[in-house]
Amino acid sequence: MTYRTQMQLIIDHLESRRKGITSWDAITDYGITRLAKYIHELRCRGWSIIDHYEYDKDSNRKWKRYKLLSSPRASKIGKK
Repeated sequence: MTYRTQMQLIIDHLESRRKGITSWDAITDYGITRLAKYIHELRCRGWSIIDHYEYDKDSNRKWKRYKLLSSPRASKIGKK
């Protein structure tokens, strides 16, 4: 079994899924309860991540979804 850090799980999720990630996704898929902390760390490391609120009018609840725009890896492709 390969061990992946919580940070790597989030990176893999953002890179592989266009719809992004929510706190609920992080909790149910990976058991990660501090998604905002990891998003903040990624932004500090140069990752371009946007966020927006989504709403459920029936339950009057809102949550934040994070989406990857670009990563430091993508900006290095093609450079020598």
